Amino acid sequence: MFTSSSFDKTLKIWDTNTLQPADIFHFEGTVYSHHMSPVATKHCLIAVGTKSPKVQLCDLKSGSSSHILQGHRQEVLAVSWSPRHEYILATGSADGRVKLWDVRRASGCLSTLDQHNGEKSKASSETANTAHNGRVNGLCYTSDGLHLLTIGTDDRMRLWNSSTGENTLNCMLVLKVSMHLSL
Repeated sequence: MFTSSSFDKTLKIWDTNTLQPADIFHFEGTVYSHHMSPVATKHCLIAVGTKSPKVQLCDLKSGSSSHILQGHRQEVLAVSWSPRHEYILATGSADGRVKLWDVRRASGCLSTLDQHNGEKSKASSETANTAHNGRVNGLCYTSDGLHLLTIGTDDRMRLWNSSTGENTLNCMLVLKVSMHLSL
């Protein structure tokens, strides 16, 4: 089995034996990103980011969209499951925000990453609780799941402690991680 998503507003689950779609999920808007947990043992969910500000979770067992995660204000451009915790999902949006979710919780959202680590004045609400000063169009956990790398249209990469949500502000570590990811 492998998966693909497209601007044709679909997520396809492919049968590798027949090279035909075994299941197709249809969405109202363009699909920008999808990801299946690399460590899940208790669920078969695929997170899908679309033109909608809602993250959709597709359940391969039932063949339906089982959950909707609400909290972003604009389209969801990137989704990534933690390689350390099977129920933790990171999502990045055109609203500049990165949200961490526990999909078992009713409220869902655990935290919104803040590029200023809470030290920015609340008077400037435009950049408060934003990970980037532009769209967040890339997310990638380190292989050990201890850090999350985010990429934005503000020409910045940020490295976050995935447990605390703290912006590590460690440029050398970001450079090392990005070089490792490109190899």
